[in-house]
Amino acid sequence: MPPSLPRGWAWLAFGGVHALLAILCIPSVSDAYGDVLSVYTSWLERGLAGDWLGIDSPWVYPLLAWVPILLAGVLGADALPVVWMLVVTALDAVAFALLLRLPRGGAMALVWLGLLLALGPVALARIDTVVVALSIIAIVALRGGRPGVAAAVFTAAAWMKVWPGVLYLALLVVRRERMRVLAAGALVTGAVIVVAALLGSGHALSFLVAQEDRGLQIEAVAATPYMWLAGGGLAHVSFDREIYTFQVAGDGVRTVAALATPVLVGGVVALVAVGALAVRRAHGREAIVWLALALVEVMIVTNKVGSPQFVLWLLVPALLLVEAGARRHWVGVAAIGLVAVLTHVQFPWTYDALVAAHPAAVALLTARNLVHVALLVGAVAMLVRAARVGTLGASAEERREQVADAARLDEEGVVPEAALEHDRLGTRDARGDA
Repeated sequence: MPPSLPRGWAWLAFGGVHALLAILCIPSVSDAYGDVLSVYTSWLERGLAGDWLGIDSPWVYPLLAWVPILLAGVLGADALPVVWMLVVTALDAVAFALLLRLPRGGAMALVWLGLLLALGPVALARIDTVVVALSIIAIVALRGGRPGVAAAVFTAAAWMKVWPGVLYLALLVVRRERMRVLAAGALVTGAVIVVAALLGSGHALSFLVAQEDRGLQIEAVAATPYMWLAGGGLAHVSFDREIYTFQVAGDGVRTVAALATPVLVGGVVALVAVGALAVRRAHGREAIVWLALALVEVMIVTNKVGSPQFVLWLLVPALLLVEAGARRHWVGVAAIGLVAVLTHVQFPWTYDALVAAHPAAVALLTARNLVHVALLVGAVAMLVRAARVGTLGASAEERREQVADAARLDEEGVVPEAALEHDRLGTRDARGDA
């Protein structure tokens, strides 16, 4: 476990990491800032010309994705790239300050910075950057005993990019205050729909179907075999000018792409069911760690898109793993760090070689995607184990560790989930090795 930095040094590290990543975003240094420079700017210009995506025409993003774009465009489209960096850094600073208030926040903050650095400049160059900061704020609210606030923030984040919706689902499964969580999510969603209606939007939900016809992006896990075939001339890589991505083409690609979304939805539903069972049989705090990691990874592994910013989605489960703090949790953090490093090497530094299906670049992609799969398998295995045997099925060492964790949580002023189901540990279900 890394040591927690003193607050002064923590802020110095924060500034250094963000300054370095900002430098790496300079167009003459890398192509990582392309979406901010071109895509977000063009969307704003299009809106100012009278065609607002998600309102006047379909959009691949939910409506609240406009919030960070409009904030960054407050001085106009030309200034958007510079203001964007200021906005995301300021929001990260708010999340960082709140995170440092948690009892284990120093270690969590240090790991967050380390993972940002490992992922590279793309960590600040996408809407997902904003969504991660909001999700961290939601975690702080949850640890402060405000599950309703956490649910509202997760829901708002999901209306920017869909993936925080699975964190909301994990919260709904694990927390006992389910009505409060449901009410908060419904309130935020209702507010978005009402505002969209007042704006005359007929496309507020277009993001749900906007990518149905999308092909298989070259970085996607399912595209890996085709990238090897492309290197041998049996498949090929093409550029889709409508969505600005490189995709693979070959026999069976359309079928794989068509199956991706149903498999993703089925995987999420199955994991929610297993997570609900795990919560009934084990400590909810442990269950939410593996459930959150499994849900995020199933969205990555089964996705027909594999953009580098997807690694940002893993930062929230990584912080939950750090907070849990056992050896098995740190293995997960290390694996996420490895994914971030491999993705950073791939994008932006060797991406041209990947587009050309160079064997070394495809081997790097394969290694990265195999770690993704390993993370998913490991998280699911831990979740299934909890659902199958519960807290009492753990070894004596693991149970002593869980009880010690619960004691520390009590000292930190956090309300644990029924103190590791204390009644079951100490009464009729207790085993001889307790």
